[in-house]
Amino acid sequence: MKGRLPYYLLRLAVGLLAHLPWWLIHTLSRALAWLMAHLVRYRRRVIRENLRNSFPERSEAEQRQIEWDFYLQFAYNFLSTPRLLRLPPEVIMRKYFLIPDLTPLQEAVRDHRCAFACLGHLGNWELFSTGQLYFDQIGVTMDQVYRRLEDKAMDELFAEQRRRFGAQLTPKTLVVRSLVEHLREETPRRYLMAMITDQAPGVDHANYFTDFLHQPTAMLDGVERLARRYDLPVLYFDIERAGPMRFIGHFHLITSTPRELPEGEITERYARLLEATIRRDPALWLWSHKRWKRRLEHYPHATLSPSLRAMLEQ
Repeated sequence: MKGRLPYYLLRLAVGLLAHLPWWLIHTLSRALAWLMAHLVRYRRRVIRENLRNSFPERSEAEQRQIEWDFYLQFAYNFLSTPRLLRLPPEVIMRKYFLIPDLTPLQEAVRDHRCAFACLGHLGNWELFSTGQLYFDQIGVTMDQVYRRLEDKAMDELFAEQRRRFGAQLTPKTLVVRSLVEHLREETPRRYLMAMITDQAPGVDHANYFTDFLHQPTAMLDGVERLARRYDLPVLYFDIERAGPMRFIGHFHLITSTPRELPEGEITERYARLLEATIRRDPALWLWSHKRWKRRLEHYPHATLSPSLRAMLEQ
């Protein structure tokens, strides 16, 4: 019981948040954003450096507005997610998380048992697990690849939330095993391997650099390597913000023939799509992340995109 206490306390706190009225969530979100921005100054130096380097063409006032909008969205994510994930499925699909067109996904899995979906830390990414409500309509099960949290209580709670609507979860270390199991199944069921791929790669995985938001940026290329190895289609999942708690998702096909593309092209196309999403609505992205901690000069043997080579030659 003692070892489970942190989990039960965390679950109690989340349960209390889930019962907050909407008017109070709106009020508390603005208050929490102000505290993070002006009193706690949560990762403010990281956020401002990221914004300054990513948007040199924008004035300081514009960058500060993005900063505030980010804090506000971050606060909304924290305070509204427990309640959103406990709403009836029909309410979520009608009001809070919409995927109006499943055609790109449906076509991707027509001749393949699995497809990959690349997405970023955009909007309220915890809502993505509710996408299973849509995927059930076309016989697709989502398998979310994730990295285990160090805090066991939080890891267990997040896992419960993400499985609530029927999606599966696979730790990053077991992704190949899970993928092979899906491919060997003799059922009509199809699978979508969903990966958030905008984090800074680990030291041993900073293999591919491109110009991203005006900076040499190391990109995770695991999806590309798996897609090539098993010859599976890759999609990008774009997030459009219609409100602080309302999001619209759009699938875009990156490729259905990964082995026919030059090496690095899948990762490059993903980078360009993600960059376009961020430029469209900058506050939607997770600016508090130390995204550029892998410097190009530390990886002399890394593969450079043609666009990055051109940028460095200027």
